[in-house]
Amino acid sequence: MNRVSPATRLHDLVVVNDQSGVEWRAGNAIIDSGRIVIRPSSHPPRTLFASRASTFTISAVDGGKRARRFANVVLDHDATVPRQRYVFA
Repeated sequence: MNRVSPATRLHDLVVVNDQSGVEWRAGNAIIDSGRIVIRPSSHPPRTLFASRASTFTISAVDGGKRARRFANVVLDHDATVPRQRYVFA
């Protein structure tokens, strides 16, 4: 059986636009092939993705109860399906 590491499960997720400071409390996510995949519990503020050139900082707690921080990630526009799945790399 293939076990998933607790480090790949994230909760209490907060996404911050580095340029504008706009914040989104997104809920839960997983790390899949090095990318952060959010299945949102709430919709992001409209202004969060105002510019395609924006970078983001994502803070969360993983399944092992460790604080995690991912700085300077970008939204993968091709893999993102608004309101269903947001993918950051």
